[in-house]
Amino acid sequence: MNRHLRNILKIIYIFVFVSLIILGLIYLGLGYYYSDSFSYGTRINGIYCTGHTPAEVDALLNEKYDYEGLTVTSDGVSMHIKPSDIDFTYDFNAALGIYLHNQNPWAWPSNLISDRDRTLHPIVAFDLAKLNKILDTYDIFSYDTDPDVSIITGDGVYELVDTTRHRPDSIAMRKAVIDSIYESTETLVLDGSYYEDVDYTPAQLATISEYDSVKDMLGAHITYVMGEDRLELTDDILVGFLSRDDNGELIRSEDESEDAPRYVWSSEAIETWVDVLADRYDTLGSTRHFNATGGFTVDVSGGIYGNQIDRDTEKAYLKKAISDKVTEEHEPSYKQEALYKGLDDIGPTYIEVNMTDQKLYYYVDGELIIDTPVVTGNMGRKMNTPSGTNYVYYKQRNRTLIGPNYQTFVNYWMAVNGHIGIHDATWRNEFGGDIYLTQGSHGCINTPMEAVSRLYDMVELGTPVIMYYTE
Repeated sequence: MNRHLRNILKIIYIFVFVSLIILGLIYLGLGYYYSDSFSYGTRINGIYCTGHTPAEVDALLNEKYDYEGLTVTSDGVSMHIKPSDIDFTYDFNAALGIYLHNQNPWAWPSNLISDRDRTLHPIVAFDLAKLNKILDTYDIFSYDTDPDVSIITGDGVYELVDTTRHRPDSIAMRKAVIDSIYESTETLVLDGSYYEDVDYTPAQLATISEYDSVKDMLGAHITYVMGEDRLELTDDILVGFLSRDDNGELIRSEDESEDAPRYVWSSEAIETWVDVLADRYDTLGSTRHFNATGGFTVDVSGGIYGNQIDRDTEKAYLKKAISDKVTEEHEPSYKQEALYKGLDDIGPTYIEVNMTDQKLYYYVDGELIIDTPVVTGNMGRKMNTPSGTNYVYYKQRNRTLIGPNYQTFVNYWMAVNGHIGIHDATWRNEFGGDIYLTQGSHGCINTPMEAVSRLYDMVELGTPVIMYYTE
């Protein structure tokens, strides 16, 4: 080997030796450098951390990390827990310190091959008492109802309350919420796995059987139309029509066939309901609180005008309709009908006779058309015109009125109650005042010719006539 070649090899050996020393120094220097900071290629939660200390990375993560709270959804109900409502705080320092402590600063060359991307979770803290107070406002987190089956009736319903099904596991739900907040999860769905069903007891099964059997009998949907009023026979009313024994238990049907109702309808209960309905809405002969001309109210009792329900017909109808599960709006049958149904059966067109003031008023659609003095029955001779709510049921021109010891021709006759009517009295020169006390009629309402002729031409049969005394 010549001298020239030996010199070349010597130079190479020196270069390699020096390079190794330099690389060793670089390795040792970076290893020492990374002993207090994150090594080359380290990414934490997406942030490049090479050469940064835990405090520096914590500041960077805090700028990026933003927890907006937890939204919990279960069984169609949603709630949102705000971090501020539970004094929520978080801290990355501990996790970063642990990660740095476990880091081998002398293994940094391995990072030249691939980056280290790690996900770290902060240490979370919050006020558990405040969280529980929020959860307590929702039934699913404080569900303490005993598993039971019961039937409720009233307020228009007949329903089965079953608290044995789909019972929330409140303890497991609370734990899931707490765990989600510790993990900074933003959404939590408490699905069916957090609910459970409890086995029925024999008594509960019997209650369900009774409910199903009764519900099957409650197919009728009948609404009574009573003028402006609508009275719906709701399920709780229909249940009241079922027969019960002295202990209040439902009486079973003796018909054991498959299609037969399990229980028995009570004819007495149905008939009582119709009687109560009729007592309320029968206006024939009732006492009306009448708003009289002059702005006062007077009680008017008796008379022949008004509605009277045909109770026997209605009782038969209702029994069959319930059994047949009829669905309809129904106006009851009447023995006598007024112009209007319901409690206010007079309407805006009527004749008003104030027998104390000896005045007759005729209203059409609420407007006063006739205002005239009259003479009613002779009080001194006990022929006073009876008060009551009546109606014009007959009209006749040129009639002769015949009574004990009199025959009187009148031009206009409007019968309102038996032999009592409104008619002209051509033999009188004066009307109104106190004439009726001593020189009154035989009971009819004597009316001036001009007024009675107008009334006769305008009034229709069936028009109510309210007749009253104020003293």
